[in-house]
Amino acid sequence: MKFYWLKQSLVILFLVLLAFIANFNLVEPYLTMENTLLKQLVIVVSVSLILFACNQLLYNYAKNKNGFMQHPIWNKMFIILLVGLMISFVLFIALFLTTPLQDLLSQHAWLMFLVVYYFLFFTNLFILSLVHKMMDSTVNVEKKLVMTWICSSLLIAIVLFMV
Repeated sequence: MKFYWLKQSLVILFLVLLAFIANFNLVEPYLTMENTLLKQLVIVVSVSLILFACNQLLYNYAKNKNGFMQHPIWNKMFIILLVGLMISFVLFIALFLTTPLQDLLSQHAWLMFLVVYYFLFFTNLFILSLVHKMMDSTVNVEKKLVMTWICSSLLIAIVLFMV
């Protein structure tokens, strides 16, 4: 049990360190890149690392709990998560426009990373629920998580290169 908490803590520490580095680069730009494609590539690699860390959190949890994704609600989880993500997005936009959240985020840029981590984690969980729904129930959790990481990274890459 202690080893489980150690692994989870190390992954969370990695996420905090990544947010700290990104925040430091926003406040005091160390590397300036003129090439837009290179900037997008750095963002895709960073987001892919964040998604990998999210999957590592889920993997560690699945190794600790044998019944992970065995409950029948997982067959409908993609609907629940999609509705939850939409409500969260609308709530975030509403708070951003109607409260001093915009000023708070501009003064403390590191808070934006919490929002990004939140949406990335739940988007990743949504994709995991879709992968779980589409794959056979005999496929183990590790393969589902690898497929989820690949699909999530590709989705983020496509969205970033389209923008």
